[in-house]
Amino acid sequence: MITKNRPTNKESKEISHACLIKFHFIYDNLKSAERKAADFCLSNPSDVATLTISEVAERSGCSEATLVRLARRLGYTGYPELRASIRAKEYEDIFHYIGISASDGLETIASSVFNSCVLYLQDSLQSIDYEALSRAIDQLTGSGRLVFAASGDAHFIAASAAQKFMRIGYQTTASSDFDSQLIALSQMTPEDALICISHSGKTRNVCNLAKVAREHGIPVITISNFPGAPLAKHSDILLLTASFSYEVMDEVLAKRVPALCLLDTLYLSVLMKRQDSLQPLLDNVNEYLSLNKQ
Repeated sequence: MITKNRPTNKESKEISHACLIKFHFIYDNLKSAERKAADFCLSNPSDVATLTISEVAERSGCSEATLVRLARRLGYTGYPELRASIRAKEYEDIFHYIGISASDGLETIASSVFNSCVLYLQDSLQSIDYEALSRAIDQLTGSGRLVFAASGDAHFIAASAAQKFMRIGYQTTASSDFDSQLIALSQMTPEDALICISHSGKTRNVCNLAKVAREHGIPVITISNFPGAPLAKHSDILLLTASFSYEVMDEVLAKRVPALCLLDTLYLSVLMKRQDSLQPLLDNVNEYLSLNKQ
């Protein structure tokens, strides 16, 4: 969720969307001086795009060194690249469907939900760390037992992934009950893997589970929206989504769709790597499942 002290999408609408996503990823973990610089950039993108670094430093009340550090935290080589990126293209009206009101009709509400899914998927696709994704695929390929951990409405994502991997012979568990998760964890070894799913990265039970797993040498793969959240610190491999919700849209499942797609990517990649050995098993499973479709 976007924190209350962040500039709203309306205030930062002149920033290129790709740059805005970078700000969202790091904002909650900025130091006070860096956050002051970030707030100025988000609120005054036109000034940042035209003024020199010394002029921006003076107007924002920050040092030039702070602006350079901020640029590097955002993934840029330095301040000139941030300045070029902040308004790299004309603003595209991609936020018009994020907010809805009580006076909106059914068509507007439906468009908001569907278009939010499209936006979150596009942002998440552009944010994929393919090196981390490759390591996650290798980890799952060599694992025996897989435990998928999530709470609340993220549980159906965990359950869906567990069922997919069960189809190709993995021992899988997906429970939203913390005691059941701990029991499953107690039966795991370093040859297995715990897959944690938490949009905020702050879900207490999931964080505790990941911490215990790491203490016992069990690999932890996490899918989350915030790289600086507590869960990320207890993870071996972090896969990021970029579902930055606003207002009422934060409560809908659109923000969960990128996590579903990441898990499908993991499943299909493992299946392709082990296709020769898994195909007979998959054919047998599909034959049995066909009994429910007659």
